[in-house]
Amino acid sequence: MFCIRRTIELPKKDSVIHLRPIGDIHLGNLGCDVNKFKKDMKFLEKAEGYIVMGMGDYIDNVMAYANGTIDKRWNPETVDRKMLTTEEQTEAFLEAWQPIAHKTLGLHAGNHEWKTINQKRFINDFCKPLNLPYLGRLAYTSLTFEHKGKEIRNYLILSLHGGYSGIQAGGAVNRMKAITGDFDCDVVLMGHNHDTWVRPIMRTGYDRKHNAPVEKKILLGNTGTYLRGYEKGIDSYVEINPKEAKRVGTITVTFDPYKGDLFGHD
Repeated sequence: MFCIRRTIELPKKDSVIHLRPIGDIHLGNLGCDVNKFKKDMKFLEKAEGYIVMGMGDYIDNVMAYANGTIDKRWNPETVDRKMLTTEEQTEAFLEAWQPIAHKTLGLHAGNHEWKTINQKRFINDFCKPLNLPYLGRLAYTSLTFEHKGKEIRNYLILSLHGGYSGIQAGGAVNRMKAITGDFDCDVVLMGHNHDTWVRPIMRTGYDRKHNAPVEKKILLGNTGTYLRGYEKGIDSYVEINPKEAKRVGTITVTFDPYKGDLFGHD
């Protein structure tokens, strides 16, 4: 597990900050909505009050043979001929991400990277060129908001690329609810299954000072994808086990440190 701390200076005491967790882009796959991805990158480059987290699976990285084994996901019909190799896909990712690197909290690695890229190589090829922390498979991010050097509020984010791939969205919700029973956090973010949703849940605790129950809001978020599952004339991997089509894009988590609140929308 990796743990990082970040402090953000608010322009005004009552400013709100928006977090966009972006992953499951799958550059190198013809199903990747490159136009939508680039449009979102351009927005984040110019928008004030936005920060970003990388959720993994930035590149498709599906090769006919990987580490001496045949990759069952390999389909020459789905390969973007402009980005055939791992290196070409990585270069395309770095070029697209560079303008928002200064707004990025860190980068998770995803299973599409892990297939052929170990931790050392991921750090060297993805994190170091962008000067970003490595978040591994699972990470805590302690996010502190200040105004004029005075702390306003701290939020704890638990994030992971994830491994849940069930057909029903309710399974992912239950998986993340279970996580909140095992890990202290204010926000849980998970990628991998390409679902796009945000849901608040409530947990009840105890205020020792006032001898009273207290309620705490925890925000759960599935962070979406830029990969279209179904394309005319192409037998995509997702069609082996057909699922509901996924909306292309991501979610937004909004922090309101002054009011001590947080909320999200997809």
